[in-house]
Amino acid sequence: MRLILMLLLAAANLASADSLLIATEHFPPYQIERDQRVSGFVADKVIAMLRQANLPYRLRAYPWQRAYNTVLATPESCLFSVTRTPEREASFQWIGPLTHSEWTLYALRGRFISFRSLDEVRHLRIGTYYGDVRDSYLRQHDMKVDAAPQDRDNIDKLLQRRIDLWASDRFTANGLLLQRQLDTRIEPVLAFNRVDLYLACNRKLDASVVKQLQQALHMLKRDGNWRGIEQRYARWPDMPQHQH
Repeated sequence: MRLILMLLLAAANLASADSLLIATEHFPPYQIERDQRVSGFVADKVIAMLRQANLPYRLRAYPWQRAYNTVLATPESCLFSVTRTPEREASFQWIGPLTHSEWTLYALRGRFISFRSLDEVRHLRIGTYYGDVRDSYLRQHDMKVDAAPQDRDNIDKLLQRRIDLWASDRFTANGLLLQRQLDTRIEPVLAFNRVDLYLACNRKLDASVVKQLQQALHMLKRDGNWRGIEQRYARWPDMPQHQH
């Protein structure tokens, strides 16, 4: 009975806004935008949470900086997949973690030996993309950063030697390289950080909605659906595209 009351309360709190805006970016395999539909390793988890909580929602993919700023300015909204940092902590209500990300530097195969720390690459140009947490992290560590509009742009910049290294998520980068058959030309040379990823909601979103989403996450983990989603994407990018 208590759970039913919470579901009704959460839905009522969204009634004035019709639905909860869920914003993200195209960043496969975590979130994949195709034909105005969004699926993906984390997107499917967030969709399952919303359905478990019986919350009306609309899911939109934007360039990352636009998605981030939209959620900051929109009370009835949430954003994924977001790295939880001290600088961002007070800006959102946090739900998760949803998964983790391993930050990795890539280079043209054979150009460098593997590195042991960021100190060893301080003199090299590192490709990132605008608004990404890896870009901020490397700037804070006084690295030489060259930002692009999108993460995948760094592959061509690396091939053209406009940058020396590319900073990306290991799961995403490996998939992009396989899709372009470049996994024999570009290789990982340093894993430099590991972080958890979250659903980040506007500070003004009703606390009962946030609590219901967090409870939905726990329920999905207990009943096995969480693991099922992860197994579906284990063969990415070879798997058929799953859409909602």
